[in-house]
Amino acid sequence: MAKKSNLNLYLIGLVLVVIGCFLPLTASKFFGGGSSAFKAITNGSGDLKIGSILALGGAIAGIVFCFVNLGVKLPLKLISLAASIVGGLYVWICYMNGGALLKGAVKLGLKATGSKPGIGLIIIIVGWVLALLGWIKNRD
Repeated sequence: MAKKSNLNLYLIGLVLVVIGCFLPLTASKFFGGGSSAFKAITNGSGDLKIGSILALGGAIAGIVFCFVNLGVKLPLKLISLAASIVGGLYVWICYMNGGALLKGAVKLGLKATGSKPGIGLIIIIVGWVLALLGWIKNRD
């Protein structure tokens, strides 16, 4: 009989998202440079603040739902993960115009800003993927 693993990919993924929100999202030639999602929440305005709050708040809510059972039939973990991803995409779309999204947004965005994805952005994306895989694996 196979031993059940205590490794919770969903929890690890969302912890990575929270950590990534405190690290630089963009980088210059070396690792330094850009601002973090947390800095956008405290010093940002408008769309940037709303998206950052959704991304960070959704991740924190998902972590809380790993330890607290509210007894409802809704997939609260999936909803909080979706809120985090939607918040991150909302921030990304706010920085790009519609034409840039259709013409290869990543390439055009990097060329326009002169920066590369920072360690925070990479950790956030890896965290989202891990959390989604963990939710699919355990489905609750």
